[in-house]
Amino acid sequence: MKALILPFFALPFMAFAQLNFQVISHKGDPILLGEANRAGLVAAPFGDWFRPAYDAYQVDKAALANADLAGVDLLVFMGTWCEDSQRELPHFYKILDHLGHPEGRLRVVALDNHPDRRKTSPDGAEKGWNIEYVPTFIFLKNGKELGRIVETPAVSLGGHGQNSVESTVKSIG
Repeated sequence: MKALILPFFALPFMAFAQLNFQVISHKGDPILLGEANRAGLVAAPFGDWFRPAYDAYQVDKAALANADLAGVDLLVFMGTWCEDSQRELPHFYKILDHLGHPEGRLRVVALDNHPDRRKTSPDGAEKGWNIEYVPTFIFLKNGKELGRIVETPAVSLGGHGQNSVESTVKSIG
């Protein structure tokens, strides 16, 4: 029998490496913490806001006609407790589906809303990214930040205008 030997610094990460880790917030509401994916977001209770927002969102195909996210990784910091995240994240998923962007190039990190741990994740994934508002959508290529969309876009996430996928893709393309 072979023993699994892990360095001591791997243990805290392993304790919180669970995907779609659900806890009860200090306000008594269920929230996700740490790495999340579509499966966790469409599951109860989060699916109550995710599914209707995703289904109702109409992608502005003209605005995204020349959008090219080839080779671009996306890092999203959000809060399942945050109304802006509840509105914008389903729209972002619908845009990515329209563009055919692989989910393997998308990392979603759900942050805490506790006053003592505000906008933090169990494994500290937000450290070094200067996250002040959620959601924050960060566009990366080869690990380098190309641009970001913070909180609420001026017009719409997938439409024309400042702080949209279309304007961000144009600025990085």
